Amino acid sequence: MLTLLIAAAVFTPQVPVYEPTGPVVEVVMAGRGRFEITTDPKCSPKTVAHVLALVKKGFYDRQRIHRVEPWVTQWGAPASKTKPLTTEEVLGGGSGKDIPVFEMCEVDFTRGVVGIASTGLQVPGDSQIFILKNDTLRLYHSYAVFGKVTKGMEVVNRIAKGDRIKAMRVKPPKSR
Repeated sequence: MLTLLIAAAVFTPQVPVYEPTGPVVEVVMAGRGRFEITTDPKCSPKTVAHVLALVKKGFYDRQRIHRVEPWVTQWGAPASKTKPLTTEEVLGGGSGKDIPVFEMCEVDFTRGVVGIASTGLQVPGDSQIFILKNDTLRLYHSYAVFGKVTKGMEVVNRIAKGDRIKAMRVKPPKSR
């Protein structure tokens, strides 16, 4: 039995820890707290640039979370500010400007990974962001990766459908 356990440990592939190092986006939730997403411009430069531009314009401010399931939380439709969360504009809406290319990264879709939702597998998205609350390896190479929640995952786990984002902002870089 011990030999079998040692063999399993030796032959189990080690998944590299995903540690993006780009600009940090702070998400402040009404009544829930805040969390931070560290972006990954090395992996997805066009995706990160697109979302950061939306954040800087205040695009996500006052939007509501329109999808919460045990494995994922999602937002990014401007109609969610005022329309019922069941309308097509909320479920499929966006900024109106798709990211020009689908950027595929060698990142496992594990808890805390942040991606861009789209209309299908390996299709560029627009403004809808999702956070994985559980490992979801079946999504590997299916959606563009934006970054990872690096602070406040407990806040993400408390978010409910209909919760409002007070503000999203790019934090200034730490001085060295």
